[in-house]
Amino acid sequence: MQHPRIDPAEIFDRTGAVSQPGLRHLWREIVSNLTYRPAAPARLGVADGRGHVVLIIPAFMTNDQVTWELRKFLDQCGYRTFGWGLGLNWGPTPRLVRDVRRRFAELRDMADDRISVIGLSLGGVLARDLAYDFPDDVRQVITIASPFNLPTASVVEPMIRLTAMFYRPAIDIIRLATPLPVPSAAIFSRDDGVVAWESCRGCDPTCINVEVQSPHMSICRNPEVLRLVAARLGEAP
Repeated sequence: MQHPRIDPAEIFDRTGAVSQPGLRHLWREIVSNLTYRPAAPARLGVADGRGHVVLIIPAFMTNDQVTWELRKFLDQCGYRTFGWGLGLNWGPTPRLVRDVRRRFAELRDMADDRISVIGLSLGGVLARDLAYDFPDDVRQVITIASPFNLPTASVVEPMIRLTAMFYRPAIDIIRLATPLPVPSAAIFSRDDGVVAWESCRGCDPTCINVEVQSPHMSICRNPEVLRLVAARLGEAP
């Protein structure tokens, strides 16, 4: 199916209904990203993953290194986690959209079963996009600080507008906030200093919304978030 090109004007709110995070939150992001190095959470009470395969997609302008702590913890809990292996996430360029599907197919064939997909920030948008197109192969989707409920507002808007010229063809932004055909959960934080937290929650009853207290850039190191993700993976059918 041919998807429409993403128009940045359709992504970012211009009515004032959704506001960019303030400077105070942005400063906390910078400090947290430089200094926040918590100990790994305890695995006590976390169900064994039994080798279930999980694909984890990184945030905009980051690579698999940013999800390393999450992958390590889930591996210790008995899951088999994999980064996307595609370098920097520039957004839904034709190459990355094609290659993340190829990566997904490889892991699905290796598992010989449905797999779960986790996305951090913009990676969550790509994770949801996979679930729309491959519902029979996705066990569940978990998004972490992912602005899929458009329109949104973000301090990185100028950078996204710059890279958006390469999103041709792009994912279908119209369906991003519509109910997924698979179980889903959205983890968000009102302390988010990068994207508007309101856009990181699902509005339909099929999406489980979980609020945490964490800056955006260090949320994938937050012990509470790591345990929440493991718990959600263990609860899904």
